[in-house]
Amino acid sequence: MNFLAHFHLAERTDASQVGAILGDFARGTPESLADRFPADLIKGIMLHRAIDRFTDNHPLFLKTKKLLSPKRTRFAGIVIDIFYDHFLAIHWDEFGEGSLEDFIEHRYLLLEKHDAWLTPELREIVPRMRDENWLRAYEDEAGLALTFQRISERRDWLGPIVGAEKDLYAHYEEFERSFRDFYPEAVAFSAKTARLSD
Repeated sequence: MNFLAHFHLAERTDASQVGAILGDFARGTPESLADRFPADLIKGIMLHRAIDRFTDNHPLFLKTKKLLSPKRTRFAGIVIDIFYDHFLAIHWDEFGEGSLEDFIEHRYLLLEKHDAWLTPELREIVPRMRDENWLRAYEDEAGLALTFQRISERRDWLGPIVGAEKDLYAHYEEFERSFRDFYPEAVAFSAKTARLSD
């Protein structure tokens, strides 16, 4: 799951929503994070991590991973997460609530409102995220291509990610079917995990 899906799968509290994205930026155990973040925010971070483990070990994820170009297989966690955000965006009427535009705008406002909760790295990224509307960028092939290009620029070894959108469009029906089968399970898993951590 990437940013859009993590926001969608989080609980509808400010802390859980911000924790949903902090899961990619805040390192450490719940105990070590307690010095920096409120308990509800840590719960959101832990939910993010649980969703990532659930996704990466799910049979449908492992099956679709084989559809990627061999040079991109080791980046499957990044690539397929973005593919799934693509499908969530284009099927928002089926899986989301309200309009996608309103949902996204509220998430940007939440991140700005709770600037004090963000790590320095995330605080630096948020203005670009909003200006370039990253949460909406995955809807079409051009946006996906730009996203993978940007990711490749973060580290030298991420170069093979460039062009990953071609894998999606080469096997579009299989990836879409995988998402449609997987995502309701992710929703149920997230809700159950959040309840159990109360």
